Amino acid sequence: MDENELEELRQQKTEQLQEEGDESGDREEERRESTKQKAYQYMTQDAISRLGNIRAAQPQLADRVTSQIARLGELGQLREVDDDTLKQILRELQNEKQDTGNISFRR
Repeated sequence: MDENELEELRQQKTEQLQEEGDESGDREEERRESTKQKAYQYMTQDAISRLGNIRAAQPQLADRVTSQIARLGELGQLREVDDDTLKQILRELQNEKQDTGNISFRR
């Protein structure tokens, strides 16, 4: 193999890896959108608006909340998530985060 053939193979491999990365990103985006739609069917407009504000500031937290609402709704544990219920869910998630963040060392 000469250098031109090697370079061509490298370029093909790079393109293949980029396509695979794009596909996995597309699947992840589809999963997020599906979860969001499931959660929104249980939420009032006020709650959706608040979640949108949270998503702008803390996208990972918004994804966690969306996933939890979708999961609880599918299990039949939620009927409707209004603004107050969303605040409660956020408090619970923040408390969980604080509980797992405390590390103490014994001497």
